[in-house]
Amino acid sequence: MATNWERWARGAGVVFFVLAAAGFIVAGESPKVSDSAEDVVQYLDSSRSQVIVGAVLFAISLVFFVWFAGAVANHLREAGEGRVAATVLATGAAFAAVQLVVAALFATLAYSVAGGGDAAVTKALFDLDLGLDLLDGLLAGLFVLSAAIGLKRTNSIPAWLAWAGVVVAALHFLRATAWARDGFWSPSGGYPLIALVCGLAWILVTSIVLFRSAPHAQVTPEARASSPIT
Repeated sequence: MATNWERWARGAGVVFFVLAAAGFIVAGESPKVSDSAEDVVQYLDSSRSQVIVGAVLFAISLVFFVWFAGAVANHLREAGEGRVAATVLATGAAFAAVQLVVAALFATLAYSVAGGGDAAVTKALFDLDLGLDLLDGLLAGLFVLSAAIGLKRTNSIPAWLAWAGVVVAALHFLRATAWARDGFWSPSGGYPLIALVCGLAWILVTSIVLFRSAPHAQVTPEARASSPIT
């Protein structure tokens, strides 16, 4: 039996969730935006290995995210939702690209910049990393929103999951406004974390639903050609 790559691609969101969560756990609790430059340098320098490993795990998870986004887009396109499919694919790819930059910058800070002796430069790049992640919330929100709407139109997910996607999208859109200097609404505060967890959870559940609803076997061109004509 041929491997059903379409079905496994739909399940790639689960792998993305697992690897992304593992990356965050391994990296540990990062400094707050209100912390001093010296505190940021101390964290990055003392946690060098775990920060790099966490960033690599997260970067690998993005490969599976793009695979999942492609599967969602392909499903929507085959169901006649071409415009929404294009939006899902474009925003998913753009989101992943920005997150790769965020992960690479964070790992580079731990790898060499933090130990270079210039705490001010390290703190500036750390703040830039947080800022990029915040603004990427706009792309994350549009990805979830377009996916939720398209999958609901094609009756591929239940209504409650589609409405949950709308709420998650709103959380990510608002994440781009979390520019307080400290506290809950800061780039390293509680609100961005809540949006992140909700987004990961929505992708996990959606991936499971799509995986379970996918055909268990695909008809190969060879099998189609050899089937009797009725």
